Amino acid sequence: MAAPRLVLAAASLVIACNDAGPAGASASSTGDATSTSTSTGEPVTTGEPVTTGEPVTTGGSTTSDTSTTTTTTTGDDSDTGALLECPVVATPAQVTIVDLDEVHEASGLVESRSQPGVFWLHNDSGDEPRFFAVDAAGALLGSFEVDGAIAIDWEDMSAGPGPTAGEWLYFGDIGDNSETRPYITVYRVPEPDAAAAGDDLVVISAVEAIELVYPDEPHNAETLMVDPQTGDLVIVAKGDPTRIFRASGPVAAGGPYTLEEIAPIQFPATVATGGDISPTGDFIAVRTYAQAFLWLRPPGTSIADAFAGEPCTLPLAIEPQGETLTIAHDRSGYYTLSEGDSVPLWWYPFE
Repeated sequence: MAAPRLVLAAASLVIACNDAGPAGASASSTGDATSTSTSTGEPVTTGEPVTTGEPVTTGGSTTSDTSTTTTTTTGDDSDTGALLECPVVATPAQVTIVDLDEVHEASGLVESRSQPGVFWLHNDSGDEPRFFAVDAAGALLGSFEVDGAIAIDWEDMSAGPGPTAGEWLYFGDIGDNSETRPYITVYRVPEPDAAAAGDDLVVISAVEAIELVYPDEPHNAETLMVDPQTGDLVIVAKGDPTRIFRASGPVAAGGPYTLEEIAPIQFPATVATGGDISPTGDFIAVRTYAQAFLWLRPPGTSIADAFAGEPCTLPLAIEPQGETLTIAHDRSGYYTLSEGDSVPLWWYPFE
């Protein structure tokens, strides 16, 4: 395992793209960094805010320039703490470089909600049914095998409530490039103690499998989310138009359960590659290779209600093949990590 390396933010590597996929990416410079830090325990934040804080109009293109600053501040409901306005996002910063022999195609990423500073991740298809814990310096904390699971095409992971108290980790075996799978599977396990893993492979036997089928035909998907308020499983399929499906929670192990399509939706891009719902359920973020969007979810509304509203734009750093996005445990921003060897873990703090 190569030693992790801390690198500083490259403020110019921020993109605002109107076309889905890496071929349409265009760089937008945000100016020079104004401050730096050499601490490996905290993200390095530099520069000025890079979002406009305004919703975008849909129909295949966005109307805001994410390199434009604004005086809009992140608005929280004083009673519930819910995010009520599009957040202003500071310039993305590199937390560390994830340089591990075991990780080559990071396709799922979660910052632990019960162990702050611990990141769970897994590889794309071709790996075993396993996942890893790393710290904010990129060091490997532990390797975990999901006992009895099959890794056909693991594409995303999420955290949320499960059948017992505490946080559970969910792994989406939901990839289907040929769109021929008769069913897909979501595995869930109680979140393990990363610090206790040590150097040995930890086999997790408390595994539950949930089989799901689409209501119409097979779909290829790379985005799995869990609603912390209801336990709903939410899957965002790739394609044009983007289609979103859910299994109403709480979802018991077993199945197969038929997914329900969420409609209508306001989704200004295709090829969704990852996403997350905030730990309190008050906003949703979904990314593509080159774009990211956030939907506000006011108190008392559903996931479907949120997706029916107009999204806010979010900045993304330029990544070789970005397929992950996780919201911070304290809802103060989000992280992304690309597939590939020796890739940066990016941090996007809300102002």
